Amino acid sequence: MKEYTLKIKVGDLIEVGRFRNVQTKIKSITLDENGQPVIGTSKGKKKLLSCRLTKLHPGSKTPKQILMESKRK
Repeated sequence: MKEYTLKIKVGDLIEVGRFRNVQTKIKSITLDENGQPVIGTSKGKKKLLSCRLTKLHPGSKTPKQILMESKRK
């Protein structure tokens, strides 16, 4: 089994939303009642692992960009 360590801090950019294509900035990091990490953003509170970390995937494309490229071919 592999082990991962995530280093996030207040001010990092993340992508949230249904297709993970809306960028927002982390404003706070807290724990919920079960001890799981929750990040506070300008779009509301989100579970830590239900978003895309922009700094780990800087060349990401939105689903719309991927569809546009496939239509050109």
